[in-house]
Amino acid sequence: MSKEPVKVILWEENQKDFLKKFYDLQFTPRVGEEVYLKKEKWKVTRVEHDVEISEINVYMQLIKKVKQEKPSSS
Repeated sequence: MSKEPVKVILWEENQKDFLKKFYDLQFTPRVGEEVYLKKEKWKVTRVEHDVEISEINVYMQLIKKVKQEKPSSS
């Protein structure tokens, strides 16, 4: 029995282009989880499974970066 690899596609919510594609990921991120990708933190907003074509679409939103204030050396 040959098993087709599952394609996991990471999308930015409300965008047309995908961020990254993976084949046979060890785990699929769940809604609410944070993912570190492209040197930024993302939060998973929804996950859609398409069983017919062995594909999982993961939609994410960029978590706004909080600027850290450097302690002044006075």
